[in-house]
Amino acid sequence: MKEAERKYLGYYFMTVLFGAVAAFFMSRFSLCLGNVIDVISKSDDTLGKCLLSCVIMLVLWLVFTFFFDYAEIVYVNKTIRYIKSRLYHALYQKELSDFMEQSNGSYLGLFSKDMDLLVDNYLVPKCDIASNFLSATVCLVSIFMIHWKLGLIFVGISFVTIVLSQLPGAVMAKKTSAYSTSTSRYLGILENYLGGYEQVKLLGLNKRFCRKLDEKDAVYEKSRKNYLFAKIAAMDLGMSFGMLSQLFCMAAGIWLVLQKDLTVGLLIAAVQLLNGVFSPLQNLVNDKNLMGTVDDILHKIDVNQMMEEEQRLGLEEKIRQVEFKDISLQFGDKKIFDHYHVQFEQGKKYAILGESGKGKSTLAKLLMKYVKDDAYFGNVYINGQDIRTICSESIYQKIAFIQRNEFLVDGSVKDNILLYRTDAYEERLNGVCDALKLDETLKKKQIDISNKSEVSFGEKQRIDTARFMIGDYDMLIFDEPTSNLDPDTSEAIYNMIFAIKDKIVIVITHDTSEEYLNRFDEVIKLA
Repeated sequence: MKEAERKYLGYYFMTVLFGAVAAFFMSRFSLCLGNVIDVISKSDDTLGKCLLSCVIMLVLWLVFTFFFDYAEIVYVNKTIRYIKSRLYHALYQKELSDFMEQSNGSYLGLFSKDMDLLVDNYLVPKCDIASNFLSATVCLVSIFMIHWKLGLIFVGISFVTIVLSQLPGAVMAKKTSAYSTSTSRYLGILENYLGGYEQVKLLGLNKRFCRKLDEKDAVYEKSRKNYLFAKIAAMDLGMSFGMLSQLFCMAAGIWLVLQKDLTVGLLIAAVQLLNGVFSPLQNLVNDKNLMGTVDDILHKIDVNQMMEEEQRLGLEEKIRQVEFKDISLQFGDKKIFDHYHVQFEQGKKYAILGESGKGKSTLAKLLMKYVKDDAYFGNVYINGQDIRTICSESIYQKIAFIQRNEFLVDGSVKDNILLYRTDAYEERLNGVCDALKLDETLKKKQIDISNKSEVSFGEKQRIDTARFMIGDYDMLIFDEPTSNLDPDTSEAIYNMIFAIKDKIVIVITHDTSEEYLNRFDEVIKLA
């Protein structure tokens, strides 16, 4: 966050400068307004000049206020874009194991509601605080120019107002933090429930889940209610303190008029300037309270911007051997592997069988570093090198883990296979599509991500497979590659898999037919 603020410091100072100039012209307008009252007994010519001066000052104030508003928006936009760009970059640098530690709702909250709070409660107030401080200072100096006693009284009352207005800040910060946390949790729940919509409908559990979602929503909306009430109550308290202060300052000014130390016109000018002191001070204190509410969000941003600095080795040679040695792993109370050992060799094809939950996909995910290095015992070696010392990106360039997922982008089926990759991949596209029975008509089929039903389950599975098959890998792991596919398409995928030469090929499967399993060099059964 600090890096973003430093980068656009020039825009910030420009914004503050425009605010200061606008405040100067507003103070000049107030003084001209006082002169209008004091020249009532003078000639029309003098009155006309005073009125003209008021109009000119008002126009100049409006112009520089527009400049301030636009500069503030530009500063906020550039800063938030820089922060999000850094977050995107850091997100795709995360290890899979680190990424999956947080729920999708947490990431959604960070990039949506947290950014809104950062803009409304930090970046905008940061500009406004400096502008309001300068505005109050300019107006206060002008009051001293009118009468030093009045200036001292105003300074004393202003100080008391600022102190009293700090009181609601702590409550507001607590409620904002709770609201941010509740938002992330709610988005995760909502995403999960929407993902399970089909199952809920088929199971006839509509009313139960509707009630559950309504209960979760009630908790979330309660946190929003508390946040909004704390925010509005803080503003109301600040306004009441300001109004009391203005009342006392007005009484002091009237007393000076009665003492013949001040003219009525100058009193009116001072009252006008007084608004230019207390209104900015109220806003300043409110903005300061707002900025104190986003400490947790700022910390969350800094944590998510952290890059992996540890240097790891890359895989330079072709993968000849992968070995799982003395692997022990358990999730909670469930033991998945206990001193397990298996080895895979270049040029061979392996089928991995086993009941659900016995570790078939987990074995692949260990190799692909879905699991943290310290979360399992034993070692996984690639060409004799422990994967704990190998850069993840290097592994992903050499090993394809082909499984079904829901990811699509707007565009054609062809676009969804290429995923913005270069011509080198497009050259292999036709051969892969022919093998997977993705004809030209299907390749041109347009996909709208807002309507994923346009793509059938089988088509999506073939798209997932094709994405990897157009690449050049030393090792390919297929996780249930033919589930939910018709026999002809399944046979086409089998033929494509068994046509792969000089690579390590692993197929995770439930198919136990002898005709199928006999085509593998080795069948591994996990029990």
